Amino acid sequence: MNILEASKRTGVSKDMIRFYEKKGMIHPARNEKNNYRIYSDHDLNMIVMIHTYNSIGMSLKTVSNLLNGKDLEKAETELKTSIKQLQNEEMWIRAKLNNAIDMANLFDMISNEKSYEIGEREDCYCYTIKDENMNNIYSCLAENGGIARAVFRIKNEHLKDEYWPENHALLFAPFIDELRDDIELIPAHKFYRVLLKHENDNDNVLTYSSLEKIIENIKTIGYEPSGDVYIYQIMGNAENDYDDHVCVEVTVRSL
Repeated sequence: MNILEASKRTGVSKDMIRFYEKKGMIHPARNEKNNYRIYSDHDLNMIVMIHTYNSIGMSLKTVSNLLNGKDLEKAETELKTSIKQLQNEEMWIRAKLNNAIDMANLFDMISNEKSYEIGEREDCYCYTIKDENMNNIYSCLAENGGIARAVFRIKNEHLKDEYWPENHALLFAPFIDELRDDIELIPAHKFYRVLLKHENDNDNVLTYSSLEKIIENIKTIGYEPSGDVYIYQIMGNAENDYDDHVCVEVTVRSL
């Protein structure tokens, strides 16, 4: 078969097939009349194998040597490195997927006017934002977008205070190495959350009295607060701070 047919059957571009040949990795026969390349089934198998090995992280040089029975140890080393990279990518993708699912659940609460949601959080990490490192935080979020949520954190010991200490934080999973010295593990737990419309002004600040009814509702369904509370924005007006949709998420346990 000609190179066009070989490309169609293998899913590898004509240019890449020519490149493999130029590197001496395949050796198609030639038509005696017009000197065109003729690709056999063996050539197709080689093309697919080369492309597969290269796509999972082996260099073409190592693949070429491997085809000649050399560099098996180097091939194993390159694959182990590739496996680590792929596992890291998988971890970030799963984190983004979980965050997307969580946001979809929140939007479902809004559209279907659900009064509350009970769920479970896996282990995650909390980073307290300080004024002096805001630029670093936003840079980190830009690099790792989709896996962190900005929250106002109310620690359990401060829940009943008249005024809550300013505690802006990021919740995220998986572990972010750049923040390893400043993060706190939040163990897996159950949560109860509700959505509120909140006017973000000085005269309408959320306080413990705002949460007392929520806590009463939690107890009526067989749970009690057992940890921190997180408040985070879901929706808002682009031009002002009025009528923001905020989520109040309470760490709970069964009574």
